[in-house]
Amino acid sequence: MKLTHAVRLFTLPAALALTTLAAHADTFDWTLTGPAASLGGFPETGSGTLIADLSGGQWVVSGISGTVGGSMITGLIAGGDDLLFPDSTLLDTNGISFGTADGNDINIFSFFAPGSVITPGNNFGEIVSGADGGFGVGTFSLAENAPVPEPSTLAMLGTGLLGAAGALRRKLFRA
Repeated sequence: MKLTHAVRLFTLPAALALTTLAAHADTFDWTLTGPAASLGGFPETGSGTLIADLSGGQWVVSGISGTVGGSMITGLIAGGDDLLFPDSTLLDTNGISFGTADGNDINIFSFFAPGSVITPGNNFGEIVSGADGGFGVGTFSLAENAPVPEPSTLAMLGTGLLGAAGALRRKLFRA
């Protein structure tokens, strides 16, 4: 059974449109700084990358990498709610919890609820459990990177491109 010309013209745009239906994830570069630990600052400073999925107007952190206190981050752990917000608080009072290769569990959190009016400065806390235990205050900053395509998005794009190539091949070799 042959497809009509109208259906053929619709097939490629429809396949390409389906590639945009996958979940939306972004990466963020983060830094954790503050005054010296002897002055009440973070016992462990660090930086790295977060991967977060947009859900209901907030970002849910699904992955973290980087170093804190010179030790590699091993991944998220229970303890925080792992939410990011588009306003100036960035984190909520539950924060982000993760482990490090040297055995520390770290929770970074905001002293303010999302949507609060805050002034720049040391508005974030860090609790370190483990050999390097301690508490300190400082700043946490985020910078959004270019979006990261989901694997399902790339699979849909590949399927669409293969379908288009197959249709073009059939058309070229029929003549």
